[in-house]
Amino acid sequence: MKKSDELRVRTRKMIAKNLIVLVALAVVAFVGAYSWFSKTTTASAQGINASTKMNDKLEFYIMPPSDTDQYNAIKKRFVDNAAWNAEHSSETPRRTDWHHGELNFDFSDQEFKFMDGLFMSEVTGDGVSFNIPKLMQYDNVAYIDKTQAFEKATPNDNYMSFDLYIRSKNNYSIALMNDSSIEPVNSNSISGQHDYTGDAAEANMKPGAIGAVRMSILNCEANNERELLWIPAPNVWYNGLTDHLYTGLTANSSGDYSFSGKGSAYYDENDATNKLKLTNEGTTTHAFYSANNANRTTWANGSNKVKASTAGNYQLGSDNTDDIVVLTLQNQDNDYRYGRIRVNLWIEGEDSEARLRLVNGKFNMSLRFDIKETATEPGS
Repeated sequence: MKKSDELRVRTRKMIAKNLIVLVALAVVAFVGAYSWFSKTTTASAQGINASTKMNDKLEFYIMPPSDTDQYNAIKKRFVDNAAWNAEHSSETPRRTDWHHGELNFDFSDQEFKFMDGLFMSEVTGDGVSFNIPKLMQYDNVAYIDKTQAFEKATPNDNYMSFDLYIRSKNNYSIALMNDSSIEPVNSNSISGQHDYTGDAAEANMKPGAIGAVRMSILNCEANNERELLWIPAPNVWYNGLTDHLYTGLTANSSGDYSFSGKGSAYYDENDATNKLKLTNEGTTTHAFYSANNANRTTWANGSNKVKASTAGNYQLGSDNTDDIVVLTLQNQDNDYRYGRIRVNLWIEGEDSEARLRLVNGKFNMSLRFDIKETATEPGS
């Protein structure tokens, strides 16, 4: 790539109103009574570090997202494959089996190299497919140029995506538990009902980036059906017209501290006197653009399997009625049952907190999985 091309790419990533680059901590942990898998990641220009742990009742392995079943490819990587071991003999640590128990690793390991170049930037999507629209700038607000085709977002470049394979000797159903959380690293700085404004408060505003974070889980055994699209922080709202960050929003509050009427800033080309406005939706609504539809789509909390964490604690729910079954181990491999889900983590560019001022926002993601037969979904 020429230097001029590199500069254009770098500039595109840095000027948009809805730019968030995670250049620090993101933690992914999978925990359950029968099994737990914890994955600690640091998303930065330098790469990601991680650690995992899982109970012996379930074994797991992580692969790049693919439309084909890679179960046999996983097994070929193990200690009994002399050819694969010879090819990767210089790798430390070496992969020898499915993950079980505790394992510390980094992305120099072959298993995780596909995430080595992750540099998360703004995208827009429905949790299954993701795109990067062309942007125009008006005053301090960037807006969608609907006359130009969208660019398809690249997994593990523009957003994080991986397939999690799980296997067991039993035909378990696996649920995402209600105490799963996605929270800012320094949540104290944006705790309670508070209004941040001005340059002096800018450092404390950074954790507000959590408001634009989205996570989805796809059931790869059901044609990549979306089982969940999660909005972890509807309690945070950034007013793009006044450059104020409001925290502590609840359903029972009013004015600046309620969920409703807290949209993102947009450009109205048809209004000669007031071109900058706020959309009508609340913070519990997921808004996005698709590549084949220039119109903006909105999904409310409880519809289309959208789940907004309205308790203000960044957790999926309050009790086991909020657990969500995401997979049943149905595939057969000798004595094992196995299956896979896809986890997508992204910054939604159509959310009001996807703003240049909140670049360097840091967050932890802890996803807890357990074994159970039935669970309640957030809606359909």
